[in-house]
Amino acid sequence: MEKDKKPNPGEDEQARLEAEEREVARKAEEAAAELERAESELARARKEIETLKDKYMRLMADFDNYRKRMQAEVEAARKEGEIKAIRAVLPVLDDLERALEHAGAKPETIAEGVRAVHQGFQRILSGLGVEPVPGEGEPFDPNVHEAIGVVEGEEDEKVAEVYQKGYVYGEQLIRPARVAVTKKKEVGGGK
Repeated sequence: MEKDKKPNPGEDEQARLEAEEREVARKAEEAAAELERAESELARARKEIETLKDKYMRLMADFDNYRKRMQAEVEAARKEGEIKAIRAVLPVLDDLERALEHAGAKPETIAEGVRAVHQGFQRILSGLGVEPVPGEGEPFDPNVHEAIGVVEGEEDEKVAEVYQKGYVYGEQLIRPARVAVTKKKEVGGGK
């Protein structure tokens, strides 16, 4: 007769505890591996942040240098433009001084000298690209004319008289012409 082995409650408990220990050890190893992966990713992310921060700082410094260079170039171009305009106008001053010197000798030649200075100044302005706005007889254009008066005329909206010349530089209006504009006379006493 065989003896049936009865399970020993102490052995079952021991086996269960050992199985739990193995499971806890396995989970601890998995957690340690996950922690190691996370720390590795964190280190990579920190390194990438430092690299990007360095690139950003360099870019900001480059941009600041570019901005300063552009400001200096704009200022130099402005001064060069002013010098060009002054050099272009100096001959007019020379002509006026000569006209004044000769005015005492022959007062009647003043008008002739002033006309010559005026023509010279117009040539200089034209050479710089400055042209007068169209005047008398031309259609009124509110983009280049400023109406300061209305006179009767045969047609509506024509420049009748120019009180102050206007000038354009290329496509840019420097000063509008101040003009009187025609308005057709109403026939028959209408409103």
